[in-house]
Amino acid sequence: MTDDFMQSPEFQALIKEYLAYLNTSLPGVRTNLSDELYQDVYKFGHNIKGTGTSYGFENLSLIGAEICSSIKVENYGGLSRLLDKVDGILTEALS
Repeated sequence: MTDDFMQSPEFQALIKEYLAYLNTSLPGVRTNLSDELYQDVYKFGHNIKGTGTSYGFENLSLIGAEICSSIKVENYGGLSRLLDKVDGILTEALS
């Protein structure tokens, strides 16, 4: 993508929609984590792994990959911390 496109009002509107979607999804993902519904948490991680970079958030893609990897090896202990990182990125980006 060219920098001109990434700065266009249309793309900026898509970024805002993307971030708002993730922000409204996050509480449900935390509930899924508490309820040990790890496949649902995995889906969220897989989503941001595949989409974050496309919207200019490589850090979200990296965290999504970490979420997926952690669940694949049944290492659930750090998932809350990873969701906290997502929350921090969203809070900063939406302010």
